[in-house]
Amino acid sequence: MKISPSILDADFESLQSEVNSIASADRIHLDIMDGQYVERKTFRASDIQHVEFPLPIEAHLMVNDPKSFFDEFEKLGVIGITFHIETQDEEGTLKLFEDLKKRGLTAGICVDGHTDYEVLSDEILKNADKILVMSVKAGMGGQSFIPDTLKKIKTLRERGFKREIEADGGVNLDNARGLKEAGADIVVVGSFVMKKGPTERQAIISAFQSV
Repeated sequence: MKISPSILDADFESLQSEVNSIASADRIHLDIMDGQYVERKTFRASDIQHVEFPLPIEAHLMVNDPKSFFDEFEKLGVIGITFHIETQDEEGTLKLFEDLKKRGLTAGICVDGHTDYEVLSDEILKNADKILVMSVKAGMGGQSFIPDTLKKIKTLRERGFKREIEADGGVNLDNARGLKEAGADIVVVGSFVMKKGPTERQAIISAFQSV
């Protein structure tokens, strides 16, 4: 199983050393919140532009107007951007996919924790490079894993989606194997990694990669 630690719970006063401590992971996950789609507001690209990331970085936009964030995160150097289906209709989603792909970025769509997977039309599945399945409600860390997430992932595979599926929220070593067996390729892990000391982080990352 691949792992993409979220830096949301990192110490931003020592962010360079924080990201260096998770350099054995597969990617680094940037959770971006606008204070509108979710109540919490987090960092922008300008807040972390000084950091030299040791791994590819991806942006998860929990925002009402994802397009307004594209330029700054493309400039930051992300490999892909994921936005929420709850903020777009099918036509808007496909236009944003097209924009991202023209920039050379991976176009991802996210389904929030309590949103039915059927909101993803066949056309969206056909054009998405990645689906991010939230296993909690977007917005806050430390929530409990929603068991129905496994069914969502299995159903997306049954519908023929063959590209990357990422699971995010409440993920730990107790549910990682179930996610992999359901069809997830990579998990986003936040507080379960970042609230541990640097030495422990390495061991946890290795344990996930061994699943």
